[in-house]
Amino acid sequence: MRRLNNTARVTTLALVAAVSACSGGRGGDKSQVVATVNGAEITVSQLRTALLAKGEAQPTAQTTQQALDGLVNEQLLVDAALANKLDRDPTVVQALEAARRQFLARAYMERSVFPKQEITAVEQTAYYKANSALFAHRRVYQLAAFNTALAQVPAAVVADLAKATTPDAVAEVLSAHQIVFETQVLTRAAEQLPLEQLPQFAAAGTGDVVITQQRGRSSLTLITGMQEAPLGFDAAQPIIQQYLENVRNAKALDTHLKQVRASASINQSDSGLVAAVTVPAPAAPEAPVQQSALDHGAAVLN
Repeated sequence: MRRLNNTARVTTLALVAAVSACSGGRGGDKSQVVATVNGAEITVSQLRTALLAKGEAQPTAQTTQQALDGLVNEQLLVDAALANKLDRDPTVVQALEAARRQFLARAYMERSVFPKQEITAVEQTAYYKANSALFAHRRVYQLAAFNTALAQVPAAVVADLAKATTPDAVAEVLSAHQIVFETQVLTRAAEQLPLEQLPQFAAAGTGDVVITQQRGRSSLTLITGMQEAPLGFDAAQPIIQQYLENVRNAKALDTHLKQVRASASINQSDSGLVAAVTVPAPAAPEAPVQQSALDHGAAVLN
């Protein structure tokens, strides 16, 4: 494969200034052609989208050229796929349709379902203060987890665990009650723990055992150590904003779907057919595709 010729490179460099104003370019320049590949056009709009996807809000001549090289290589691969009639392959057609459905659904949610109002500073501050275990009194825990198949830990075991303050002592208690378990040694920050379990950990101290249930199984987690690691409001603010937006969007989507489902005509086949659906075992994993093959296509594929 040959690289773009010098004329195309000069054209690309001349467009860097225009492309760098990713959100402020004129509407008319979107269809300007920066390169052609076997007759297929690559436009400023496509190049701008590629740069934004790579997080290049202020691209340089080099990053712009790399993005264009990636688009050229992508088009060459698309041409090869079409030449091999992969667009008619049932698996590919199904994947393309699934991607189309997901994109359309996502676009509709973002434009018509999710609230447009920003999360206010008052809301963010209130969340910060109400969740001190995540922020002002945040901790990093050293844990020894004992995972069991028990749906509920018997009271006699709980009583004996009150005296167990080391991993060996916990293991002895479980073994004495003939409870089969698997152990894990973990380090977890407060935000890495399930939110509903955080109050238990925040109230516990080193040597305490926190008992939790999930999916019909019980886990007994011994806190073997902890360090205070507070997070100030300025550092936490972007995290809080994103979390509150996610919660708000999830509620808005749930409300919207209940409304449209109530008025939609939905006919489902009998439950026996649904229950009989099986998923084939996954194929052996292939060697990972190097991301640079498209990002820096000319350098890799030449």
